[in-house]
Parts: sequence; structure tokens; C-alpha cells
Amino acid sequence: MLVGRYEILEIIGTGATGRVARAHDPMIGRLVAIKLFARELAQGAARQRFLQEARVVGQLSHPSIMTLHDMGIDEPTQTPYLVMEYLEGLPLDRMLEKGSLPFPKACAWVAEIACALGVAHRKGVIHGDVKPANVLITNDGRVKLMDFGMARLASHDTGASPLLGTPAYWCPEQILGKPQDSRSDLFSLGVVLYEMVTGKRPFDADSLQGICGRVLSSTPLPASHANPSVPSAFDGVIVRCLAKDPAARYATAEILAEELYPLARRKTVTEVQPQTNGNSLRDRAGRLLRSA
Repeated sequence: MLVGRYEILEIIGTGATGRVARAHDPMIGRLVAIKLFARELAQGAARQRFLQEARVVGQLSHPSIMTLHDMGIDEPTQTPYLVMEYLEGLPLDRMLEKGSLPFPKACAWVAEIACALGVAHRKGVIHGDVKPANVLITNDGRVKLMDFGMARLASHDTGASPLLGTPAYWCPEQILGKPQDSRSDLFSLGVVLYEMVTGKRPFDADSLQGICGRVLSSTPLPASHANPSVPSAFDGVIVRCLAKDPAARYATAEILAEELYPLARRKTVTEVQPQTNGNSLRDRAGRLLRSA
């Protein structure tokens, strides 16, 4: 089966917005991952919107953002597609099936994701579906944020779009149908971080209504109470991420990263080499990820 010039080898995943396939690019001779979307995105005004957002996402450049190589609409089948780098690794949700992660490692990985989101937010792109299934930990220990296919340009988001994504990671404004911005991604990232360090979701329930009710009105158990190995200083980070009012959350993803990097140094980072380029987030990210 061909999509554009790409030879589909196998379907490796399915989600709310489409299927992901492992494919071969015969022109360059490399393996790629292709996200296949519903045909409805190739029709009418949706076609131009899909192409426009794909172009914006294609301009995002960060080591922790899955690289977008190509995009298009397969004319014979009218299937929209995105072509991304293919990496071997394990999605974070699979890792969390075994329970919580070491606290320093969780902080280092989420700080790196926050830096990646910061790059997207400065381009006006909201990810819109931050969750463990969209985070890949590669075989060599790198963290990659995947699936900007649901991302909406912040300047175009009116709040009228339908509820998308996974309920356990929805933010209050998403449930209430209000406009979302970069701080909405930080709420979802806070849910992911809480789950990484405690092994539990902060707003879990048995029904969609129950989850939405908890997101809108409940306060989760402090992470240091759910996991005694977590320092109490970390609780304030979670409280700020999960604030019901977006104005009470971190103003930018970079500020969240700055708070997490010192916490990521606990116990696992005992020696820091002298810095030659100041206190850049990129320098610290590299050191912490290697040691975590």
C-alpha cells in the first residue's frame, strides 16, 4: 500500500485522531512514521486548515519534539497524512503501567517536555493532547513529545471545538468549552507529572462525568502524601500546574522547567561540571537526562 510516495509496512498504533504506520521512504531510503487522518480533513475548508496547521507544526524545532518531515493528502484515497521521524522506544503510558518513576527522572523528563512545549507556544501552537501516550522514551533515553496532530493555533482557538483527547488529562477550560491557551497544556502536563511520581492520576474516576467533576472541583492528595519519597517542596509545583484558574498556573512552560531542574538534581546528580555557556535550559537538560 502506498500513501503519497511512502510504502506502508504495518500499522503500529491507533488513536482518537487517526492511525500511525511504520513506512519506508524509497526516495531517501529510511524508515518513517506516518500519521493517517480521517478523509473528512481533506474536504472543504478543513483541507486548508489541515495543511496550514501542518506547515506551522513542521516549523517547530526542538530535540524533544518529534520531527515532522513531510505532509500531504494522498489524492487517490483522499487521506491526509503527516510523515514523522521513526524512533524505537516505549511510550510513557506503557512505562507507567508498572507504577511510578524515580522522582529525579520524572522531573528531568517533564522539564524537557516543558521546554519543548515552550518552543511550540512561542509559535502560537497549543499541543492540546498532552498525555503519557504522546510521550515516547527512546531506547537511548531521550524524551520525545509526539502527536501535534490535534494542536490548534492559539490565535484561532475560540473554544468552540469539540472535546478531544483523553478525559483524565483535560483541563477545566476544555471541559467548560472556554478558549484554551498555553497554560492549558501546562495543566495537562501537571497531571502527567503527578502520575509519574505517584503512580496515580490526580482526577481518576469510574465515569466521564466523575472525571470531569473531579477536574472542575476537587483537590488531589498532595504528591508527597501519595508517595513519601517525594519532597514536600514539590507539592507547590503540582498545585500551581493544576490550578483551576489558568491565571494561577505558570505563565510559561519555561518557568515550570526552571522549577523542575533543581528538583531533578536530587540524589542522582551529585556532581555538576562547570558551565561554559551560562545557565541555559538546554545545557542543564543534557546533563540531567544523561544522569537520570
